[in-house]
Amino acid sequence: MWPISENKRRHQRKICVTPFAYRVTPISPSIQIGITANISDSGMCIYSDSSHSEGEIIEIRSPLPVPYVRAAVRWNKKDAADLYKMGLMFIEESVLDDHSQKS
Repeated sequence: MWPISENKRRHQRKICVTPFAYRVTPISPSIQIGITANISDSGMCIYSDSSHSEGEIIEIRSPLPVPYVRAAVRWNKKDAADLYKMGLMFIEESVLDDHSQKS
């Protein structure tokens, strides 16, 4: 993984192109495949052939070096070759527990 030098984000992103499995919780039990574009301590950018709405929760099913196993979709845009490029923000389990109690 190589750092992206012009990054002005909270955590430095590193280029990381790796396939990984995920599912959208709790909507779908089916496993989908994505490819990472870059990754940081707070999130990652991925490509997928499925479009996901902002706010959807993604459960990561992979040995990727990420601090959490769940992430929220922050943005989504259609990219070339029928792929969707999405920004994900990692979520701590306690944040999900607090949110589910309010619903």
